[in-house]
Amino acid sequence: MVKAPVQAPAWALPVRLIHWSVAALVLVNLFNETGKLHRSLGYVAAGLVVLRLVYGLLSAAGSSASLRPPSFSQMWAHVRELMRGEATPHAGHNPLGYWMALALWALILALGVTGWMTRLDEYWGEEWLMALHEQLAFVLQACIPLHLAGVVLMSRLQRVSLVRAMIRPH
Repeated sequence: MVKAPVQAPAWALPVRLIHWSVAALVLVNLFNETGKLHRSLGYVAAGLVVLRLVYGLLSAAGSSASLRPPSFSQMWAHVRELMRGEATPHAGHNPLGYWMALALWALILALGVTGWMTRLDEYWGEEWLMALHEQLAFVLQACIPLHLAGVVLMSRLQRVSLVRAMIRPH
């Protein structure tokens, strides 16, 4: 008898909407590097990240949306599991996924702030600020494939579709 694949729990609707909206905005902005549209989309992405952080902080502990940080021991236990080719399912982000999500969100917020600062009279034309904004974008571009690789790896180890859990309603 063939075992049916395990289904990952679906993420909360606000989490899914914010995730895919931010992903789309970031993708568009990576290919539209300047101008009013770039700025506007960047501000919206940063605003959605703030909304996601607030939602996560207000969510109940143990829910998929919760942003309670894993302990150091939980993180290392997760790493040891991965080294053995195992993976315990989590209601939300696993310990390493939690830190990757925070890194992505921090980068998006930093991009929003540095982009906004370039429009201020005090920083108008400052090369260091524009270079910082560009470097942050490069780091974000490097983190995106790591995030996707983590999703693929965890989906295989857990034998679930984590992408489906971020799309389907239940």
